[in-house]
Amino acid sequence: MRVNIVVFIVTVLMFGCQNQHDSDASIEEFIPEGSELIIKIHSFEAFKSAVKNNPLLKLTDLEQVFETHLHPIDSLNISGPMLICMNLDSIKTSYTFITKQKNLAPKSLSKPKFIKDSIWVYSNKTKLENLFKRSANHPFIRLSKITKAKSIFSMYYAPKKESTSTNSIFANILVDVDASPTSLSFNGVYIDSKWNALFENLAPKISNLSEITPDQNQKFRSFMFSDFEQFYKNIRQNDSTLQFAEFDDFLFQTTDEIGSIETLNGTAIALHSLDIRASLEALSGQANVIKSFRSFPMIKFDKDSILKQGFGNILPNIEVSFYTVLDNFIVFSENETILEEIISKYVNKNSLAKSASYQTIQKALSDEASYIETLSANQLAILSNKLLGTAITSEAVKPFQNSSFQIIKDDNTVHLNGLIQKYRPPSDSKKVTELFSISLDAPIIGNAQFISNHQTKQKDIVAQDIKNQLYLISNQGVVRWKKKISAPILGGVKQIDLFKNGRLQMVFNTENRLYILDRFGRDVGPFPLKFKDEISQPLAVFDYDKNRNYRFLVTQGSDLLMYNGKGKQVKGFSYNSKSKIKTSPKHMRFKSKDYIVFVEGNQLQILNRRGQTRIRVKEPINFSKQEIYFYKNQFSTLNSKGDLVQIDEKGRVSFQSLGFEPGSQMTASNKTLIAQWDNKLHIKNQKVELEYGDFSPPKLFYLKDKIYISTTDLQSKKVWFYDSQGNVMPGFPVYGDSSIDLVNADTDSALEFVCKSGAESLIMYQLY
Repeated sequence: MRVNIVVFIVTVLMFGCQNQHDSDASIEEFIPEGSELIIKIHSFEAFKSAVKNNPLLKLTDLEQVFETHLHPIDSLNISGPMLICMNLDSIKTSYTFITKQKNLAPKSLSKPKFIKDSIWVYSNKTKLENLFKRSANHPFIRLSKITKAKSIFSMYYAPKKESTSTNSIFANILVDVDASPTSLSFNGVYIDSKWNALFENLAPKISNLSEITPDQNQKFRSFMFSDFEQFYKNIRQNDSTLQFAEFDDFLFQTTDEIGSIETLNGTAIALHSLDIRASLEALSGQANVIKSFRSFPMIKFDKDSILKQGFGNILPNIEVSFYTVLDNFIVFSENETILEEIISKYVNKNSLAKSASYQTIQKALSDEASYIETLSANQLAILSNKLLGTAITSEAVKPFQNSSFQIIKDDNTVHLNGLIQKYRPPSDSKKVTELFSISLDAPIIGNAQFISNHQTKQKDIVAQDIKNQLYLISNQGVVRWKKKISAPILGGVKQIDLFKNGRLQMVFNTENRLYILDRFGRDVGPFPLKFKDEISQPLAVFDYDKNRNYRFLVTQGSDLLMYNGKGKQVKGFSYNSKSKIKTSPKHMRFKSKDYIVFVEGNQLQILNRRGQTRIRVKEPINFSKQEIYFYKNQFSTLNSKGDLVQIDEKGRVSFQSLGFEPGSQMTASNKTLIAQWDNKLHIKNQKVELEYGDFSPPKLFYLKDKIYISTTDLQSKKVWFYDSQGNVMPGFPVYGDSSIDLVNADTDSALEFVCKSGAESLIMYQLY
């Protein structure tokens, strides 16, 4: 008996240890040892959206990798991190896909032979017996700890054939990559010592050479150094054959930056001088002025070995024949034409530093760096094709006028920052600018809306598709997450601070669920609440005293059910109805009194907090399908004839004919009434003639002490904006396919609005 107990205990412990081992297995342990390129996808939904909507990623073969080896990327459902490991040192690239078994939904891929220790591994070339070789030797296992899970994906690249050239900034590196429909950004570290050695004992500095670099250059590279003697010592550590003459050394001791400028007219090498008089004194033996251009001297230069023999592959190998002096800059070139171009651009203030596209990118990067590089669209295409083996044309990346990268030496770590961004000219005061367009996975239902992001203090976008997938999208067009819910949302999404800590949740209902989600799309317990009977109206959310003690009012036909933040039904609220409730209940507050207002049959019900009648309306009303608004301190709506119906505090009903037709749509604030019918738009006392079409209900926004009225012609797909006087606002109409939502979505002062731009697409505009 005792022996059986011991065997049982040992078995349980072994099973427990095995389970513990399985659960502790990491996907990184299964990386093939020869992997040169590793992509770690943190959020597969965000990655799919980026590949679909980012113009640069769309040009790569990332989508084809999944199509060829697994399934079409849109059909894959992977809930957790995934690794793609590539070995590039072969005739045909090998691909290995790794994720946890629990993250993989497609059953066709979940075959037992691809699973071990709860890890799924699939490869297009690795033999099955070698598929599950576990190792702790690959550098990515250690480095993966510093990757940022908030990024779209992280990329490790360490080619076996290492390049000693300082011209390659994308080798031996680990970077986090973020993608939006308009940009691609990089932030990471180098995993070898090349750049670390080059900038040893040197502090990052502000670059100045962009002030003389033409704005339409092909490529600009620059090295900054706080001590030239130390910088040159570091260069010679890599190549001891390099040597300066005494003249050369004296010249460069007066500088703190050296770089190259490539244009269609040729290549130049430029210096920034700390003391231009001392620099010119060093060049006094080379002062043969051959001509003057725009009042700047063109000087013959005979010592081209100064750059060839002194810097090696740090600088391009050109035959320097001329130089000029532009204030605190000295520019050497292989021909007079490029010097004339640089001088002309400098005089006319058409330098890279003055370029709006360059300035926009630099705002997102560090002020001080050790090395900077900018690329034209043509050079960006060349770099992409070299790294990715693609055939991208310069025309395809033409909107990306400047791409900038920085290398920053910080103690013993060398960082890379980079941004490739579409250039958007600054909008003038009368222009509406498209910020981005993004495609979802299926046709959109309902309207997109903005919600607050309590972390960024900005706005995100919420949308739902016909597969009942709910999306949270950043104001840059990045899909943060996607969540399957039970059915279409009734009405819109509201936000609450359920735990009174400044962190906001989303609350809404479908026909059978009441949801509360946190900012990651996770259910907040005990929600969702499930209902057997159908919910017939959008959720009403009340915060009577602005103390965040929320009440959620659910409508089911003729019944009202009130719940608190813990998902418990509020016993103090009771309402018995005889007729179907036709509008979602609204909470209105006037003269310190609370009113819960809704249409029931042909009666307007006005209740107190406990569900009891607060105002008994004197007579029945033949309602239209419009909501109830509080206009001019009275409960207001339209009847079936299009008349304005108002109810005062004593329940007295008044009717007013304002010329609205039956079926008119309305919206209102306390001081402004908007109505629309046929091709007529009524704004306060103004009547506006619209183009004939099929118009969405008018929307009224009051932002920054200004009224905005919007309606969309769904037939011609035009969004119209009007001011409070009924005037079409400048820049309208613009393209759109639904009602809009308008807010200040980001950190600038301009307003933004979002709407559908097709069955599966959203578009976001900036308003002035």
